[in-house]
Amino acid sequence: MPLDQKQKKYNDLITYGSLGLEMLVSVFIGTLGGYGLDRLLQTKPWLMIVGFIFGSAAGFRSLLRLLDKENSKKGLR
Repeated sequence: MPLDQKQKKYNDLITYGSLGLEMLVSVFIGTLGGYGLDRLLQTKPWLMIVGFIFGSAAGFRSLLRLLDKENSKKGLR
């Protein structure tokens, strides 16, 4: 396998791996923050659910930014 192809595979692995990690961390932080606020304000489970939704939205925002970047590289946008 040529060096350029191998390097591209590693770059893709790092890019998509970090995207997955970023999505996971976004959901985790949102849920954990909501859980903490629920305990503080005694509103269980509502703020944890809201935190999960906001964390998921932040994760999908990262996905959409990556897709936009990839499309602009390929000249689709």
